[in-house]
Amino acid sequence: MRIANRISSIIVAAALVLTLGVNSARAGKPTPVPAIYEGQRVTLAIVNDNVVGVEGEAIASVAEPLYAFGGLQPHVISTMPGQPGYNPWWAVVSVTVLDDRNVSTDPFTSEEEILEAYENGEVDLTETGFILLCQVVSK
Repeated sequence: MRIANRISSIIVAAALVLTLGVNSARAGKPTPVPAIYEGQRVTLAIVNDNVVGVEGEAIASVAEPLYAFGGLQPHVISTMPGQPGYNPWWAVVSVTVLDDRNVSTDPFTSEEEILEAYENGEVDLTETGFILLCQVVSK
């Protein structure tokens, strides 16, 4: 079961990165991505294609979690500009719901809620290894 969840999570993350990259390249501008921070809807702008000369391991050590649900609900971010620890680098964490929760109608609204669900065995979290450069562009 864990192997199937891991494969599913990797496929979800790969699809997310490919979709964002294709949309960004097609439009010639950053792709807007819906997200939630502490119950508040925000918009992120993916700007990966503008990044040059960065050291992957150094970035990974400071990247904040971005919880991805495979398009079923907006992503959940763990910090915002002006908050301690904020930076525009996000490590994509795939969230697999293990109970009957329908995130389309009952979305997760904070990192705290996701981590509590993880502790209760209601979701599985998989670090995908994908790191995105995204700015929060609207609150």
